Amino acid sequence: MNIDHRTIFPIGVGKALAVFLIAAACIGCGTDSSLAKTSAEDSLNQAPPIEPQVASPDAAIAFLHLVEARVNEPAPGQRMSAGYFTLMNHGTEAITLTNIVSSSADVQMHATTLETTGTTMRPLTEITIAPDSQIVFQPGGNHLMISNLPADAKSLPVTMTFDNGGSLNASFAVIPLNAWMNTAK
Repeated sequence: MNIDHRTIFPIGVGKALAVFLIAAACIGCGTDSSLAKTSAEDSLNQAPPIEPQVASPDAAIAFLHLVEARVNEPAPGQRMSAGYFTLMNHGTEAITLTNIVSSSADVQMHATTLETTGTTMRPLTEITIAPDSQIVFQPGGNHLMISNLPADAKSLPVTMTFDNGGSLNASFAVIPLNAWMNTAK
């Protein structure tokens, strides 16, 4: 049987091979656009694979998404309040939140646990966010204990630090007492 390659590859074998190699490189890279930028010439010359570079801490936290970051205004005469947020990890590796600090107030991560005698709050030293997952700090669960929040604060600047050395600066909105008390029904 005699097969004419021009009927199978009308654009030419070389061009068909180049298209195939580029498509295979793009598919193999998934959503990592930095690896998909390999030129067609590199693919044709069969250059050695690009070695992944050690990601900087800032690159590792680039996949994090903080939402609903808020602090409840303390009740009159009280110095303690609570903070809540959701932190999403859109990356492919787990990352561990190790600390949250603020220059304006004292902040500590806490976990609420159910014990035989009732619920207990305990300090939380770290929390890991799995790849493509999230952690939720909410009433009755993990939360921030905030003390010494300035009385006139409208927001609370915080720095979240992670096990890879990266840090994320954020601003938590301070929710007025009458607003959060009315929604906690």
